[in-house]
Amino acid sequence: MGELLRPEDEGVHDVGPESNWNESRYIDFFDTETGVGGWLRIGNRPNEGRAEMSVAINLPGEDGRPRTTAFYFERAVIEANTLTSGNQSWDVVEPFQETAVHYHGPLMLLDDPWVLTEPGVAFKTAPRATAHINLKVTSFGLGSVMGQDQDQHHLIFLPGQANYHYQHLCRCEGTVKVGDRVFQVNGVGGKDHSWGPRNWHAKIYLRWLIGMVDDDFGFLLTRAVGPTKKTRSGCVWQDGEFFIVDDFEMHNTYADAPNYELLGTEVTIRSGARVWHATGTPQDWVPLRHRQPGPDGKEATLRIVKSPTAWVIDGRPGAGMCEFHDLMVDGVPIALDD
Repeated sequence: MGELLRPEDEGVHDVGPESNWNESRYIDFFDTETGVGGWLRIGNRPNEGRAEMSVAINLPGEDGRPRTTAFYFERAVIEANTLTSGNQSWDVVEPFQETAVHYHGPLMLLDDPWVLTEPGVAFKTAPRATAHINLKVTSFGLGSVMGQDQDQHHLIFLPGQANYHYQHLCRCEGTVKVGDRVFQVNGVGGKDHSWGPRNWHAKIYLRWLIGMVDDDFGFLLTRAVGPTKKTRSGCVWQDGEFFIVDDFEMHNTYADAPNYELLGTEVTIRSGARVWHATGTPQDWVPLRHRQPGPDGKEATLRIVKSPTAWVIDGRPGAGMCEFHDLMVDGVPIALDD
C-alpha cells in the first residue's frame, strides 16, 4: 500500500524547489441534452510566477449551423499557489464530493477550432465574447477515486508527469453563458488533480478516455507510452463499487490529413472476471500544442486534442471526454496505429 489521500489533498500543497513544480486541477463535462461540453483547468507554476489558465466550451450550432467552440488560454501572473488563477477560481466545498468552479472572462469564438493549431493567428483574429461559467461539481467520495492509494497513480502516469495525481468521475451542473447564449447544463465527465514537477513531454503519446452513464456507472482509462515506461489501466465505478482495470483493448478510427482527428473509439475493459464494452463518438475537437526542445535539441511538438464524446457503454447511452496526446512527426501524430 502506498500513501493514502487525505481530505486536505483536495486543496493546495507546499511548493517544491523545482523550477517546473506545478499544481494542476481540471474538470471536463459533456451534456448530451443541451449539446454543451467543455473543460476548465488551472496549472499553477509558482516558481515561475505564472499559471496556465485554460477554458474551452463546446456549443451546439444555431439555426442549423455547425457546432462551434469558445476557448481561452492565458499565462496568468501569480504570486502564490492558490485556488484562483486569472479569471478562474475553485472552491472545495467537501473533499472528493463537491467543488465549485467559476470562470468570468473572455472566450474566443471559433467556427473552426483547428485554427488553434496556429494559436497566434487565432488569438489575433478571432472574435471574443464575455463568458460567465458557474459549476457545481459533484463526485462520489474517496472510494471512487483512482489514486486514493497513490500506488494506483503509477498504473496510469509516466515518470515526469507528476509526483502525485488522482482522478475520478464527476457531474457538472450549473450555468454556462457565452455572450448572449445561456445554458443550464447537467453534464458528466472527469476531474483530476496533480502536483509535483511536470514535464509535458514525459510522454510519447497518451490516451485518456472518460465515459459515464450516470452517477452509478462509468470509467476512466489511460494508455500512456513514454521513453522508459508504458501504462494501460484505469478504473470502473459501478453501483458503489470501485474496480481497478487490469487491461483494456482499444481500437480507434481517425480521419485523414490534415487533422487526423479521432472519429470513433471502441474499448473492451477488463477487471478480474468482469468485462465491459464501450463505443465512443467524438462530437468536437479542440487541438492544443506544447513545444519544447526534444532529446536531440530540436524543437518537439506535442499535440493534445480534447473531444466531448457520446458513449454507448454496455448498451446504455453515456457521455464524457476523449483526450489524445501525440508527439508530432512531420505533421502526423505518432501513434495513429495504436
